[in-house]
Amino acid sequence: MSKSKTIVPIGAQLTSFPNPTPWPGANARLLGVGAGLPVSKLDRLASFDDSQFERFVLEWGNDYIKAKVPGVYEVQLRGGAGDKGRDVIVWFDPPSTVSRRWHLYQCKHYSAALGASSAYEEIGKVLYYTAVGDYSSPDEYWFVTHKGVTSTLQDLLDYPETLKAGLLANWDKHCRGKITTLKKIELTPKLKAHIDAFDFSIFRAKQPLDLISEHAQTRYHLTVFGAPLIDRPLPQKPPSSAAPLEAVYIAQLYKAISLKLGIEVSNVSHFVHDKKLSALFERSRMAFYSAEGLKELARDQMADMSYFDTLLGEFYDGLYYYYSDEAFVGLDRVVETVKGAQSLQISDHVLKPHVVPNDREGMCHQMANDGRVEWCSS
Repeated sequence: MSKSKTIVPIGAQLTSFPNPTPWPGANARLLGVGAGLPVSKLDRLASFDDSQFERFVLEWGNDYIKAKVPGVYEVQLRGGAGDKGRDVIVWFDPPSTVSRRWHLYQCKHYSAALGASSAYEEIGKVLYYTAVGDYSSPDEYWFVTHKGVTSTLQDLLDYPETLKAGLLANWDKHCRGKITTLKKIELTPKLKAHIDAFDFSIFRAKQPLDLISEHAQTRYHLTVFGAPLIDRPLPQKPPSSAAPLEAVYIAQLYKAISLKLGIEVSNVSHFVHDKKLSALFERSRMAFYSAEGLKELARDQMADMSYFDTLLGEFYDGLYYYYSDEAFVGLDRVVETVKGAQSLQISDHVLKPHVVPNDREGMCHQMANDGRVEWCSS
């Protein structure tokens, strides 16, 4: 990731891709408060320090490469001493496969755009270690940087034969003493023959805009860049039969309806003849799924379920005098709590711009589903 280290200092061992840590100040970026004027995504990417770029790469690797690149078998990291010029390894076949296909992503964090001299050093490692048989040639080799590459290097990557000629001409200057600390790697006739036969078209640079576009397909993107809040998808319609995730709040509704009718209710067929009760029940399910959509927004688009949990906590605290009022019980308590939810003042919460009236009602049933409130208890 930097001049002195790769993504994770884990010696010479391969490891599964670790999970990224949360971004500090994500709420401020999502809400657009205390963050100053909007910053372009390219500028924000270019401003990342070592640890931020490392976190960004882990997010990209976990949620884009592993999840969205077709045919990936496994994504691994190699860092520290003995990595032999490999940062992110993407396997497309299991270990038992002959001529196992793989891609290599070399991640570099420099103060400026990656230049030809640094690229020669990294390419030289691949050429040497494939020549001595330590590993096979990758099908693709990508430089991944936060500031892109220089025009000179991009010209070389665009013309593989020119890149090859430049590397051979600069071997002593940029490769001979930098491939390994154990010895100088001389450009012997055998090594030169290997380089001459090597396919230099595998060497490419991941353009910053492409990197951002791929990261945008991950759940982490909004918390990193503070992009305009996304258009919320329409909530899922309740299935015809209650799903397991609805069991607790529906049991509470049945209990409240039982109290209203004076009979044991355990199925919608027991009150289907009552239009008002049927409408209340179906509306309650619709509202529950609306709030469930808010939960999915926090989980999938903002990468942090705590956003929904803290919002639910605000409703639980703010509605205390409604659901605990002993003057109301059963459906009366449900109705009064829902009325309170519709007028409840929400703090400057990251999910606030997304909350609609159905969510407010649904939060009441979410609380019941979590066992936080009881509609029929005294």
